[in-house]
Amino acid sequence: MIRSLYVEKDTTIYELSKSLNTGVDEFIQLNKASSSAGIYTSRILTQFDFNGFNKLITDGTMYNPKYYLNLYIGEAQELMDKYNLVAYPVSQSWEMGTGKLQEPVANRFSGKGTNNQTRGASWLYRNKIYDEQNSPLDVKWTSASYDLTGTDLAPSTSRVLYNNVSGGGSWWHEYYGTQSFDYESADVRMDVTPIVNRWIGTGSNHATQSAIDNEGFILMRSGSEETNAIQYGNLSFFSRETNTIYQPRMEVVYDDHTFTTGSLQGLGNTDNIIHLKNLRNEYSVRETPKIRVAARERYPSRTFQTSSNYKSTKFLPSHSYYSVTDALTEDVIVPYDNSGSILSCDKDGNYFNLRMDSFLPKRYYKLRFHVTQSDGTYVEYDHGYYFKVNK
Repeated sequence: MIRSLYVEKDTTIYELSKSLNTGVDEFIQLNKASSSAGIYTSRILTQFDFNGFNKLITDGTMYNPKYYLNLYIGEAQELMDKYNLVAYPVSQSWEMGTGKLQEPVANRFSGKGTNNQTRGASWLYRNKIYDEQNSPLDVKWTSASYDLTGTDLAPSTSRVLYNNVSGGGSWWHEYYGTQSFDYESADVRMDVTPIVNRWIGTGSNHATQSAIDNEGFILMRSGSEETNAIQYGNLSFFSRETNTIYQPRMEVVYDDHTFTTGSLQGLGNTDNIIHLKNLRNEYSVRETPKIRVAARERYPSRTFQTSSNYKSTKFLPSHSYYSVTDALTEDVIVPYDNSGSILSCDKDGNYFNLRMDSFLPKRYYKLRFHVTQSDGTYVEYDHGYYFKVNK
């Protein structure tokens, strides 16, 4: 199965504007700015909800899942052909805040006159709130990097934590995800499995490691690319507040398929058709339907028997996959995948389970199928199967 989680909160923290909060901006950004004082950078904070995942893994519902952080580019300026990004687990709590990067002056103040652009997380503060007397209660980032014993990693080590302004977040350095870009799309699909396993206390060495609190990810440029004088370009990704379908998404991939054929016959390498027996037009986000995939020859051989060959079901080869795309944009939500989208089979034929909370509501989606035949050739079936997801 390929399951999607959508971001709970996100924001950008800017070294150049050390108290600025942009928690409700439509974009989250990785930028570098030069001034007479030196190089200033920005970092991205995101958080997803993994509650209940430990139980799903320990009871066998999810086996050896992989986790991929997906960010979708809105604008890239002066981007270099090659660059690297890294994500760490944040080690302190933070608040998303209520600011925007280009906040109109008339909208900057709410309540008792507090400035929306300084409420919540920023480069200096993991939260900034105001008391009844409108006095700021500042909660600063206490350090920029820790190892898992709690030892502070100071800037004097090989890790450069900030350029000119102290702060910039706080994170555990021993578990991380990376992605290298080489003449390719600026969209992020980063494997962050080691981080998530640490949060939920699972993974290859889960018996010897304890979970750490899920305070989200901090995303930044890798190593010297954040601190040197080279301009790698500016990246603006769609945020939680976007009005598009491209908000940050956590892709959870695991193999949930089983394959037993009972007394069914296999389908040969002929002119075949498939149809979905029980696909409905609409589903609630709370549903996880088992969708049945029936297959047969388009023109069955004539035989003398009491039932029609047109009603018989055969099973598809074990290397058969499903895919889900957005019906309007054709963006792939569930790709063909050797682990996450394999068709299952039981005595009644092929099927797959589909979690509807993986899809944004009030949109239509399209199903396609990819079948690798016994001779190594493949066939894609696109018969116009659509469904809508509602709240």
